[in-house]
Amino acid sequence: MALGITKGVKDRRPKATSVRARVRRTLFEHVPMTGSGATIRAGPDGGGIFGGSLPLSNESGPGGHSAPQALRARNIVVLLPALNEERAVGAVIERIPMEDLRRSGYNTYVWVVDGQSVDATLEVAKDRGASVYVQSGEGKGNGVRQALDLLMSDRNRQHIEGPKIYVMLDADGTYPPEQIPEFVEALESGCDVVAGSRLRGRVEDGALTSLNRLGNQVLSGFARFLFGFPISDVCTGMWAFREDALQRFRLDAESFDLEADLFASACETGAHLTELPVDYACRIGKAKLVPIRTGILIAWRLLMRRLNQRDMRDLQRPSAMSQVGRAAEQ
Repeated sequence: MALGITKGVKDRRPKATSVRARVRRTLFEHVPMTGSGATIRAGPDGGGIFGGSLPLSNESGPGGHSAPQALRARNIVVLLPALNEERAVGAVIERIPMEDLRRSGYNTYVWVVDGQSVDATLEVAKDRGASVYVQSGEGKGNGVRQALDLLMSDRNRQHIEGPKIYVMLDADGTYPPEQIPEFVEALESGCDVVAGSRLRGRVEDGALTSLNRLGNQVLSGFARFLFGFPISDVCTGMWAFREDALQRFRLDAESFDLEADLFASACETGAHLTELPVDYACRIGKAKLVPIRTGILIAWRLLMRRLNQRDMRDLQRPSAMSQVGRAAEQ
């Protein structure tokens, strides 16, 4: 299947361990396993390269769907950021094509990253076999950073072994879990990062307000101007990453600016990035995003990441933008 993969500029791997990677702290407390998945609660502080880390201590490990032993090759971790999504999260989990992925040789683990919900989100998720990570503090960015730091800790590899693919999509029913295999295929074809473009897919009537659509177009244009990559939907909530690429990212976002942080990190590290069209549906439940305030936050994050791009010197690799510029001059 033609994926239209757009490749960036790759360079040598880092020669030294990042300073951030050397200051990980043990900041998690654990709750006994319940159901078929784990419940993990963050400590009062984030910390770590993305937000904090501690090995899973229960030998039963997180719940998941294992591939046949003869086919076992890679692991997929599906992250579902959620805040009071009891009406939607169960259906989203059920729509993940677990059996198709299993037959293709993937172990699939579902982690709901909970922003301290006060409804039945945790119970619904665990009833569907997912593991639940309860973040410290508020904000989508904080939760995802903390969960990634925990999952990517070397000390956790006895629970989810080998290289991992991470897929992230919102738990409100707007993004299509059925398209996860397409994202995985793009990664296996050579991409490091895949972003789902709503503007290149089908948008259900009423799913995007005129203000949100206009704001997304403006912000995506701003991102193209700053980083030189033809992104069409910088605000998308559906992404996929190879673990080795994600480990080189510098993520600081605390809220809905997470996606801008992910895009900027992909550009700065020279990751191979592509977009795939995704369908976008009306959300289930009440929206939490405040359009104008969030738009300003995203624009500020993009600008600050571009201005502070040289802070990536600890990776000992020039940015994708600088290499593209030099290639154009030759």
